[in-house]
Amino acid sequence: MRRLLPLVLALLGSLVLVATVWQTARYSALAAQTRLMEQREEDWVEENRKLAAGIAVLSNRQRAEAMANSLDLEKASPERRLIIVVPAKGRGGSDG
Repeated sequence: MRRLLPLVLALLGSLVLVATVWQTARYSALAAQTRLMEQREEDWVEENRKLAAGIAVLSNRQRAEAMANSLDLEKASPERRLIIVVPAKGRGGSDG
């Protein structure tokens, strides 16, 4: 029994050490993944801000009219307009 006790203690100590190393490696991987996801989130938030600002600029009628005038665009006459209506039933389905 006395010879078995040091062997069991050494084995338990080794298992605790291996478990600690494994847990630390897992934590480091998760921390790196979290940092990457946070960076992506920051990029998306910044892109969203830019898009919202662009929408705000383009939503302003006077601004849109000024841009159209600077590009020498003119309002389409009713004869030149094409109105497309997509039926709600046909969305996402197969045409065949």
